[in-house]
Amino acid sequence: MLSSDELSLWENIKKTLKPLLNRQVREPVSFPKRLRVNGVPERVLMTTLDLHGLTVQEAYQTLRRFLMIHCRENTKNVTIITGKGSKEKEGLIHREIKNWLDTPFFQEKIIAAKWLNGGGALELHLRRRK
Repeated sequence: MLSSDELSLWENIKKTLKPLLNRQVREPVSFPKRLRVNGVPERVLMTTLDLHGLTVQEAYQTLRRFLMIHCRENTKNVTIITGKGSKEKEGLIHREIKNWLDTPFFQEKIIAAKWLNGGGALELHLRRRK
């Protein structure tokens, strides 16, 4: 609870506040955990992974988990957004992902890889379980 002095101070502060112009408040987006397709529940999996803002180690671990989930779910294609880096130098994750694709873990899960958007995103074609 606020004291009377604190309440008075707050009322004075509120008088000086101005609303932000042209600012719309959006409700948070909630994604359904399951959808029903022809009466059968189906998982909703995002097939795009954005690695911006992650360290190289975080990106590696996140990508591994992402691929394990999608291989288990028999997803056909996924897109990995790495960014291109700056004009002067290639991004760290962009450079490292090329090395990761040559490791046994990734080779057993990926059939083909194709760079998109001038090298800012990578489309992966995943092996399907029989």
